[in-house]
Amino acid sequence: MINFFIIQAFKNRQKTENIEKVQLPGFENFSHDQLFFLNFAQVWCGTARLESLRNKLRSAVHAPGNYRVKGTLANSKEFAIAFQCPKNSEMNPESKC
Repeated sequence: MINFFIIQAFKNRQKTENIEKVQLPGFENFSHDQLFFLNFAQVWCGTARLESLRNKLRSAVHAPGNYRVKGTLANSKEFAIAFQCPKNSEMNPESKC
């Protein structure tokens, strides 16, 4: 379900193309599309001790954040275009959900 929402948000953001875009200092080498996906990934960024991660894997309903990011973005053709991921690579598999 998160795949649907991230793509909808991406498409809605693209509708604002006529709005002046400001480059963030230190991020001048990233396109606005790339920054959108980096922002999504940042939400799930975090660290955990190994034992804490094991406990979460046993009891949590959702996958750890890094897998949620990879799984979602690997299934996004928009992400693959933004980052020019080679076809059939880890982040641009032929078969997408």
